[in-house]
Amino acid sequence: MPRASRIFLFGILCLLPAWPQPADITNTFGGIQVRVVPGRQLSLRSHAAGRAVVPGDVTLTQQPDRLVILARPADGTRVDVEVDIPYGLVFRARTADGPISVEGLVAGAALTTETGDVHISAPWQATRFKMESMDPPKELLTPNGVRFSREWAGQKEQRRWLVTDRHNADQVTYGSIQITAKAPGRVELIETEIPDDSPIKMPWQARRIVESLLVRTAKPAKERAAGGESEKSGVGDTAVFRLDVRLVNLTAAVTDSRGAPVRNLTLEDFEVLEDGVRQQVRAASSEEAPFHLVLLLDLSGSTQNSRDTMQEAARRFIGIARPQDLVALYVLANNHFHVISRLTTNRGKLIEALNIIPKVSGGSPVYDSIVLAYAEEFRQLPNDRNAIIAITDGVDNQIYGQGAPSSVPFDKLNDAASRMQSLIYPVLLDPFTLAPAPSWAKKARYNMELLGQVSGGRLFHARSIRDLEPVYGQVEEELRSVYTLGYSPSNQEFNGLWRKLEVKVKRPGARVRTRPGYFAR
Repeated sequence: MPRASRIFLFGILCLLPAWPQPADITNTFGGIQVRVVPGRQLSLRSHAAGRAVVPGDVTLTQQPDRLVILARPADGTRVDVEVDIPYGLVFRARTADGPISVEGLVAGAALTTETGDVHISAPWQATRFKMESMDPPKELLTPNGVRFSREWAGQKEQRRWLVTDRHNADQVTYGSIQITAKAPGRVELIETEIPDDSPIKMPWQARRIVESLLVRTAKPAKERAAGGESEKSGVGDTAVFRLDVRLVNLTAAVTDSRGAPVRNLTLEDFEVLEDGVRQQVRAASSEEAPFHLVLLLDLSGSTQNSRDTMQEAARRFIGIARPQDLVALYVLANNHFHVISRLTTNRGKLIEALNIIPKVSGGSPVYDSIVLAYAEEFRQLPNDRNAIIAITDGVDNQIYGQGAPSSVPFDKLNDAASRMQSLIYPVLLDPFTLAPAPSWAKKARYNMELLGQVSGGRLFHARSIRDLEPVYGQVEEELRSVYTLGYSPSNQEFNGLWRKLEVKVKRPGARVRTRPGYFAR
């Protein structure tokens, strides 16, 4: 009988609390496979060769300080266990000679084996690694382009074979994996990307996103002439329109001389100029059209605010969204970008998610976090009404010249922001509005104001997180002033060059803010 037909499965699902406890996984006779997956559930499966898995073969016990998974068949049959764990859960896995396999962005793992094989697939740029064994592994395979040191350490009986990562001291990483072994078999380390569905992103991922936004290579003339006839482009990374694109979409905020929103505008009220040439506006959605709102909370050490107060601020901003609006919640904390909740209309889910935002800590890669806030969902939604509300003091470590600065220089972020299909509204926590501000605070304020302008958004001021009361109404009014326009460019020569945009409204005293243009290629 083929082996596959004699495999029997046993499964358990366990709903974990918001901050899951560590897990201990012990399997003396068999193998252990661990995968990091989205969600809050721990999934346990087990299988055995030759007989069914029976009660007692594998147990899951909730202890006061940890989850314990123990595979210990009474008859000594080999039982393998597979465990899917949520992001953020720290675990230990122990076996004698069974294989251990780990896959994903691990928060923390301690793996112990005597002579078994170990296979780990992880984003090693974001993961610290250490292996300590009495003897070198029979085979050690490491990914190309990732540096590891190998050396003997200690004297005589205390001598150990060590393999460690060679990350720089200032490298921002997330998790760590440690192996302790006697005479391990084959140890294989595989390089993987940080998964798109990961709720944790590294700030240095922003550099590649900005580079894709700033690409300016034009299509060859022959390729342009042979373009297709489909209605929409699949490009979502930037405000770039190819030959087969028939409609350019842009958002425009329209206010009167006092800054109040101008309502009830129609298609005929708008005029769009591309490189000074009037275009035929074919669509204009009203201020009542659904919005996609991202709340980005800066919980880095520089904000010096309590977590509870920031939670309340987020709750109030969630409250200004209308029933048809989708809202997401992201956080900068502990040098990492955290996806607390993706776009949803479920207000209860958002309020519940506020309970799991991290504490105030870490460096201030603010610029990188704004890029990641755009890239998480908005770059797949280039034709929608998108806005980022960033509650921050604007003090990136680039301004200080120390700590964990953003990987993206501000000038490149500013250039890229003009090409994002998203308004940016920095809510600046600025305690120096009534006193002379230090130079670093002036720089932070200037950069955030510029960022709002080039994206078509604007800057809002508050002296502190506790002084936001007037801002909620201001932001709510601002969002009601935004229209979405669509037009077909009269210039069909898509040569990759920048095209300047200007939007006018046929109402006395009306003021319009929109992004300055796009690259046509």
